[in-house]
Amino acid sequence: MRETVTYVTQSKYFTPAFNAAIFDGPIRIYFAQYQEAQALKLYFNLQERFADIRKQARGIFKDRARNIFVMLYPTEETFDLSFIRTEPLANGAGAESGINRFCSTTSDQSCLIASEQLGVDYVLGVRGPMEDDTFSSLCTEMDQIVRATEA
Repeated sequence: MRETVTYVTQSKYFTPAFNAAIFDGPIRIYFAQYQEAQALKLYFNLQERFADIRKQARGIFKDRARNIFVMLYPTEETFDLSFIRTEPLANGAGAESGINRFCSTTSDQSCLIASEQLGVDYVLGVRGPMEDDTFSSLCTEMDQIVRATEA
């Protein structure tokens, strides 16, 4: 395994609740075993979504030694341990590395998806349990990461 893969398991993003994973090239999905159905749904959704650009994106990430870590947190509490912020969230393409760039919110303004960089890799945290409409938001964020990496 690469050094950054080891590093993510020792970072603030990793929780002991993650006892299962799906590795597909540069995309690594970590989840609790009882979330396997959601993780597989996400994995197959990503395969379909990236069908045309999947090989190109995998090549770019492989050539640049980068990964996308998708962390499916089983509860709001486990999500908050990794992504809770005391300072305001930075949003949009101009946000600094290492600070949340994306946060999809519900009407009560609680964060569902957060995105941060871990070195050259990307970490996408999804607050669980994951709803069906979260899939499209997550895929949109992954599309943006792939486009930004291509540039």
